[in-house]
Amino acid sequence: MSQSDSHAAHITGPKTYGAVLLGLLVLTIITVQASYVDFGSMNTVVALIIATIKASLVALFFMHLRHDKFNAVIFVGGLLFLSIFIIWTMFDLGTRETILPSNLKEPVLEFPGAPLNKPVRPSTGQPAGTPAP
Repeated sequence: MSQSDSHAAHITGPKTYGAVLLGLLVLTIITVQASYVDFGSMNTVVALIIATIKASLVALFFMHLRHDKFNAVIFVGGLLFLSIFIIWTMFDLGTRETILPSNLKEPVLEFPGAPLNKPVRPSTGQPAGTPAP
């Protein structure tokens, strides 16, 4: 039987692996240097972008996804959905109010239906001496 080209072994040369290694090392240096820079609210986004680039290099070259179209599509789809989830999480975190002691509310000492100044069962709100409904 003849072997089809889609399943043929692809050989990547040592120069390519060396270039990928150099790229990963440069990105690692960029990651360390970026940790000393304050990007404000974009700190997480910058770190995730650099990490995504490094993970993509590893997946494409060391896991040979650049030769396997089906798994490459699944990998890119996973990155797409992860980025969508992270974007929605960042939107949610951006709309929250900063918690400071000055904007904390007073704790609720009683709740609707509870008798005043008497011990209650928290699960029912009924006085401690009455049977549960």
